[in-house]
Amino acid sequence: TGVPMVASTLTVDPMEEVAAEFGDTPGFFQLYTPTDRDLAESLVRRAEAAGFKGIVVTLDTWVTGWRPRDLAASNFPQLRGHCLANYTSDPVFRARLAKAPEEDPGAAILEWVGVFGNPLTWADLPWLRSLTDLPLILKGLCHPEDVRRARDGGVDAVYCSNHGGRQANGGLPALDALPGVVEAADGLPVLFDSGVRTGADVVKALALGATAVGVGRPYAYGLAAGGEDGIVHVLRSLLAEADLLMAVDGYPTLADLRAEGALRRL
Repeated sequence: TGVPMVASTLTVDPMEEVAAEFGDTPGFFQLYTPTDRDLAESLVRRAEAAGFKGIVVTLDTWVTGWRPRDLAASNFPQLRGHCLANYTSDPVFRARLAKAPEEDPGAAILEWVGVFGNPLTWADLPWLRSLTDLPLILKGLCHPEDVRRARDGGVDAVYCSNHGGRQANGGLPALDALPGVVEAADGLPVLFDSGVRTGADVVKALALGATAVGVGRPYAYGLAAGGEDGIVHVLRSLLAEADLLMAVDGYPTLADLRAEGALRRL
């Protein structure tokens, strides 16, 4: 479909295998910053070498929130050893273990639990910026002052997101925060997600100034229902709906849509 993807640190396959399938479509690496700075640097360097085009730093998950839906379904795959391939394949992480993950998976899981979450502060931004020459994108910003601090700290883009509302199990709608984020970004690219389910949602976010719009659950639903074909169907449906809605509303191009959105904010 030509739709880029943001691949999480928490994946079933190592990042190198994921990136090998990108072809001409850019992919970005979503860093869940561990407490071990050497491990964080190793993950970023691997992403660079694998061909990722940017680093998306998640700011709102140094601990996992109280998630009733996940709790009701006992949905925490990492504690069963799943989605940890980027850790168990990393030389820095493996060096922290007394035995290889293949020999003692339980110990590897416990080590991951202890190293996963890093409560980042603004004092960490120069260090994060020093890790890579790739575009650095901070994800989870919804307040204009945070956006201004990120911009002044040398990031290349900001990502307006409330983690789909699931990390804190509710909160300020990210779409309500988006106009203020765009204004504070002052020309920096602004990515947006949280609650995007339809092409209409995509168009609304673009009209409010988003540079790009991310989807989470829709593609996961497509994967669950139909595998690769299901994901393709979901993405093509979103693209088709957005295209038709722009045509119905009289916006022939994204530039026209964004210009109209800018006028509505004045």
